Amino acid sequence: MSLHKRRLAAIVVAISAALAGCGSSSTPSIPVSGRLVGSSSTSPGQIVLSQLGAQRIGLQTAKATAAPPPAPVTKTTIIAGVKHTTTLHPARPAGSPTVIVPYSALIYDPSGQTYVFTNTGPLTYVETPITVDRMTGNSAYLAKGPKPGASVVTVGAEELFGVQTGVLAQT
Repeated sequence: MSLHKRRLAAIVVAISAALAGCGSSSTPSIPVSGRLVGSSSTSPGQIVLSQLGAQRIGLQTAKATAAPPPAPVTKTTIIAGVKHTTTLHPARPAGSPTVIVPYSALIYDPSGQTYVFTNTGPLTYVETPITVDRMTGNSAYLAKGPKPGASVVTVGAEELFGVQTGVLAQT
């Protein structure tokens, strides 16, 4: 090998060694996206997301709406040749739907329990057990669940469930 090629090889080796030493030995820290707060054997706790965490999972919510009351019943009777019309507004039967949420808000755990996540404060979400009466199109009619007007998670609920159960350390 010529002297010129040896010098070039030595320079390449020296530059390579210098560049290899420039890297950092520590791994970059990832900011926490969400954390579980107040979890106990009797409470699932609350999930508190950072703004970045909510963006990462594309979190979206929708309002739960009141289910329509039972239709009024009109009763007509004739007494002594006079027609009398009465409109009855029946009470909602026990166990009938009281609230409607988007189907996409429903979460099923491995045991078959059904939940939605409701927004209880800024970037704070809590699991709310529900009882589904029926499904119609993209709507779930609930016999038990959040109150009408509650904000329920429609996109990102699976990730919240993962944070709550410890499946996802980071969102």
